[in-house]
Amino acid sequence: MGRMFAVAMLAVVWLFSVCAKEDKQANTHQDVDSNKSYRPPQTGIGKEYLDSRLQSEELSGRKNELPLSLNYDYSSIWLTDTHNDYPQYGVIGVNYQRIEIYIGRVTKSKDRGDTYLVTGKSKVNDNICDFSGELKLIKLFYNDCYDDSDPDERPKHAKPSKCAVLFAEYVFYEDAAQNHTGVFNGIMECSVRADKTKMLLDKSMYFADGYSNRTFVGTWTDYKTKKSKRCIWGDYRLPFTPGFDCGDGEMIVCKEYVKYGWQSYHDGSEWELNEKTKKVEYKNKWWLKK
Repeated sequence: MGRMFAVAMLAVVWLFSVCAKEDKQANTHQDVDSNKSYRPPQTGIGKEYLDSRLQSEELSGRKNELPLSLNYDYSSIWLTDTHNDYPQYGVIGVNYQRIEIYIGRVTKSKDRGDTYLVTGKSKVNDNICDFSGELKLIKLFYNDCYDDSDPDERPKHAKPSKCAVLFAEYVFYEDAAQNHTGVFNGIMECSVRADKTKMLLDKSMYFADGYSNRTFVGTWTDYKTKKSKRCIWGDYRLPFTPGFDCGDGEMIVCKEYVKYGWQSYHDGSEWELNEKTKKVEYKNKWWLKK
């Protein structure tokens, strides 16, 4: 009962925080940045994922070096257009319904060095929603890595770069004036590489089986019903999705879930050849629609 009451109260806080924003600028960076007192606690699947990673052989007992690394600018890491010309994909709910996420703007908070302000769009079936919110950096663990080239083509005497595993808490509020909206909340993990003044996305393991990056693990909670659904998205393979991925070296959606928005992914029909550039492109650039 105590846990159910806590979840209900948390949903009420979410609802009031959204309803209080009455004009069209309700979800701007300025509004989110001014709400410094509110941050949902990390419970459930987000905390479970973070705990499992921190207890892993890779990270167990390691020192958190984030406090000495807040001078870097991390904002380019999450921008969709910087790394892909297609949105991130993921799952929502028990049937692994497909969700797509596009992040179009990220800026570093002026007075909180660990916080980044985010705006983007989400898509489930034909329902597209605007969202805004923030990412708060919480942990960073350094390691050595190489550039993003194919390991088979890498020079034998190449020197490693300074890379790291980064964790952050996120809360993204969808526009309550739109249809079927709610709030995303959870833990983000990604691999990063240190430049002179910026942290860049580390894709050195891109060619490896099981590659995943910029992974968001958490929940989506409906403003009206206050019910939460598991929601996970990222680059390529998705953690904490048992029974969903039947692939070995690549992600293959198990046949029982293809009907939940994954048919075009399954058969490849969401891609087309651009005759001018001779490149294969994502057909439906839904994030550009107003």
